[in-house]
Amino acid sequence: MRPPMGGGSFTGRGERDGGGGRDSHPELKEKDKDPTSKLCLDMSDLRIERDGGGGRPDKEKDKADPTSKICSAMSDLRIERIGTTQWISVYTKRAPVKQRYHYNVTDIRLHHHVEKGHKEGLFISCVASEANLWAFILDGGTGFTCQVCQVSSVFLHKKWIMKQWENKYLITSIAGANNGSSLVVMSKGTSYTQQSYKVSDLFPYKWVNKKWKEGFHVTSMATSGSLWCVVASRNSGYSEQVVELDFLNPSEDIHRRLERGYMITSMAATADQAALILSIPKRKATDKIQETLRTSVFPSSYLKDKWAKNMYITSMCYGRTVC
Repeated sequence: MRPPMGGGSFTGRGERDGGGGRDSHPELKEKDKDPTSKLCLDMSDLRIERDGGGGRPDKEKDKADPTSKICSAMSDLRIERIGTTQWISVYTKRAPVKQRYHYNVTDIRLHHHVEKGHKEGLFISCVASEANLWAFILDGGTGFTCQVCQVSSVFLHKKWIMKQWENKYLITSIAGANNGSSLVVMSKGTSYTQQSYKVSDLFPYKWVNKKWKEGFHVTSMATSGSLWCVVASRNSGYSEQVVELDFLNPSEDIHRRLERGYMITSMAATADQAALILSIPKRKATDKIQETLRTSVFPSSYLKDKWAKNMYITSMCYGRTVC
């Protein structure tokens, strides 16, 4: 039996209306009340409040050790449930804005929900996949002026992407499914000036390092089966960036980075490996707060509570959380 579709939205003023598909149930299920079904990690204490003086990473250390930007362990992920794939979602505090979510969406229904959102001024801000179905967020605060998306049976459809680049669209979100298909979202109205992407059997950390040296930063990531795709863009709005791989061994890296002004800006995971991108915005944000949640199902039960606190989902993925 195919899982039910889910959807919902929030205007940022306490008003809620139904999104495409069946409205999700706001009440918590019994298993969601179990604290072990939430994010059992120190990162759920991630409410890092910035005062504008977060500081910069030690560049001399990075120069001395070129691998220091590729971190082997995500800090403070003290997982109580071992050997699982789950949803990981990141929430960032923002001014009130309308946001809508959809999940368990088939290829056929995808464009219906997207077109409805576009008519209301909502554009896709992030996408993910579970069980060969799509999940995505429609957001009223992206700044995009136009958007196109394509579901392809390949990971990724290079000719279509090249054509959209010629039409001045740039990749803003990507997702891959286990069956090898992909969802690529391309938009106008971004700050990006040039893009490149890499598909690889493993996370392409050497390619990422090369792109950093060329003035690019990672702006989107996705996986399909064991394949990785990383998108890098020029004029991303970031001044510094690091990668955390695997989320395995306890360390201080994540909190240390966050305290220095980094924000979680992208993430993706396969069944075997996970990666998280942390970036420092060029325009320093004061009093910036992020929270991270890990759930066994799409976090629809938690989104309305987050919205009530002006916490909006900014990144999400489904995959391995610990070995």
